[in-house]
Amino acid sequence: MKRGLSLILLCGLLSLTVYCQAQVSLEHLYNRFAQEKNVEKVKVGGLLMFLTKPLVARYTDGLNISSVHVLALDECSHDVKLRFNALAEKLNDEKYEVLLKANEKDEKTRILARFRNDVICELVIVSMGEDPALVHIKGKIKPEAVQKLVNSNSNEQ
Repeated sequence: MKRGLSLILLCGLLSLTVYCQAQVSLEHLYNRFAQEKNVEKVKVGGLLMFLTKPLVARYTDGLNISSVHVLALDECSHDVKLRFNALAEKLNDEKYEVLLKANEKDEKTRILARFRNDVICELVIVSMGEDPALVHIKGKIKPEAVQKLVNSNSNEQ
């Protein structure tokens, strides 16, 4: 009896471990590839964002962006790109809601958002494919402003 119970507990613990390893957080994904060779990292925030507000105010009505972090892997080796794509495919951070999943022939895109009081406080765009990238935007973004921006861009095309 004790042996059977021990076996069941061991199997349960093993399955929990496998499940936890299958999920990848945004922070883990970013930190894992930020140090790779030929990766381009751009962090814009603080004073620079404050100085650019008057210049981009025309385009950012309702978008109060405080920082932008970009991780671009287009200059990395094929192996690094494949590892990023595989890990990004497993991205499942409970802090974020999935807004969009788009799958095309050679590229996949995921847009995730974190809400606070019906306002987007973080927006994450993950692009997988031949030119993988991760964009993390922080600020106070009204969903209506995002929709307005998307509509204006689709009308231009």
